[in-house]
Amino acid sequence: MLVRRHRLPIVIAAVAVVLAACNDDGRELRPSRPDQNDSVSTSVATTLSVDDGGIPLTLPPTMPPTTAAELVELAMTAPWEEGGTIDAYYTCDGAGVSPALVWTPAPAGTQEIAVTLVDETTGALHWAMAGIDPLATSLLESEVPEFATLGVNSMGQTAYFGPCPPTGETHVYRVSVHALAQRMELGDGADGAVMLAAIEGSAFLTASVSGSYSRP
Repeated sequence: MLVRRHRLPIVIAAVAVVLAACNDDGRELRPSRPDQNDSVSTSVATTLSVDDGGIPLTLPPTMPPTTAAELVELAMTAPWEEGGTIDAYYTCDGAGVSPALVWTPAPAGTQEIAVTLVDETTGALHWAMAGIDPLATSLLESEVPEFATLGVNSMGQTAYFGPCPPTGETHVYRVSVHALAQRMELGDGADGAVMLAAIEGSAFLTASVSGSYSRP
């Protein structure tokens, strides 16, 4: 028992020396950063700016950065089903009016809406309209909303021109609604190809419906 009584002070003294050495080894500790006083977490929320459009999206901590199209969907309906036959009413063989369209609300930050109709068989542009109110969710037949602008189509018209393939041919057409990240600085009568390129370059969400039309 006497041995244990002599060893205990020695052990305590040794521990004290070690602790003193750890606290003062000749080096100065850097002042802690403000964030080092907070609890440590490996989950960090991320703010993503998509397509330089100034549309901030705060992602949940467990989600990797992604694109706006994966976070938000834009859906639309047209007078014909996807891949269906376009009624002659909307073509050069009928009334030739632009179709009524309905789409889901565009996300906050959308600057304007644009619509296009392209002949996917030939690449011809039949319709390009921009400047539609970003809060709009529909278009009536032949409607040109206030402040909207029309580009010149491939037929040289500042208007909608319905599907009109050569006799005996079947072409596929795609009508699309685009949510734009910036306003188009193009007025009525702008070159259609230029307007289409500007629309596609600024669109961060697009919904479309394709259909076919043939002439006997």
